[in-house]
Amino acid sequence: MSQSEDREWGAYRLTGWKKAWLGFCHRLPAWFGMRRVALWLRKPLKMVLSDWADVTVWGLQLRLFPKGNLSEQRVLLMPQYFDRAERLALAEELADGGVFLDIGANIGSYSFWVASLDADVRVEAFEPDAELCDRLRFNLKTNRLLDRVRVHNMALGSHCSTMYLKRGETNRGQTQVVETASEGAVEIRVETLPGFLREAGIDKITALKIDVEGHEVAVLKPLLEEIPRSAWPALIVCEIEKKYRSAAELEVWQMLVDAEYALEKRLRINGVFRLKQ
Repeated sequence: MSQSEDREWGAYRLTGWKKAWLGFCHRLPAWFGMRRVALWLRKPLKMVLSDWADVTVWGLQLRLFPKGNLSEQRVLLMPQYFDRAERLALAEELADGGVFLDIGANIGSYSFWVASLDADVRVEAFEPDAELCDRLRFNLKTNRLLDRVRVHNMALGSHCSTMYLKRGETNRGQTQVVETASEGAVEIRVETLPGFLREAGIDKITALKIDVEGHEVAVLKPLLEEIPRSAWPALIVCEIEKKYRSAAELEVWQMLVDAEYALEKRLRINGVFRLKQ
């Protein structure tokens, strides 16, 4: 899979029944219980779409790929249901502007949502997969957002080092950063979050989203230990599945609770944590 970045947005615009069907799916109301209907209605498109699709989502012109990345597929086919409660919480927290960190940005779904808000928000997006960073930058350039959203092709961790990127075979959202090299693994740079904040001149985080496939503690612990509480984000969106919690998820949950974050919302995939006053 390669992206034709030399072709301007619109070259992969859907036509005919595909365009009409996608438009219908996008217009479905985000009511309780309608998500199940949308999952069923998207199936025809999910089966036939196999190339890039140029679509308008949240008022932005995005080029998305329908295969091999679950989050990207959700944004393409049913954006109104994509982490809706999380997005609304972020919109409220960032209404007066601030700094938003998108850690484990993937193709930038959260970064694009925040950039679409009518607020003066500085977005810092971290993604160790170079190909996903290129795709993110293409969409940012298309929407003239490169000055508002900064993309960092690196991982965050407990200390500065080099590690290896192990890509998810069927879902790029399951790509992991590992310590040991293996066949097909790519060497990547790892920085600490406090080190980045100091270098970037950021003295206060307004909100943060993190999804790094089990490495959340390694990323957040240095922040909570080395940075003053006054600089911590008031709101954190972190992967805490509702039906199943791994040992890593329980560990990050406990770490946030010990740091006086309260679980404000427990959702299907994520938890929304708010720092106690």
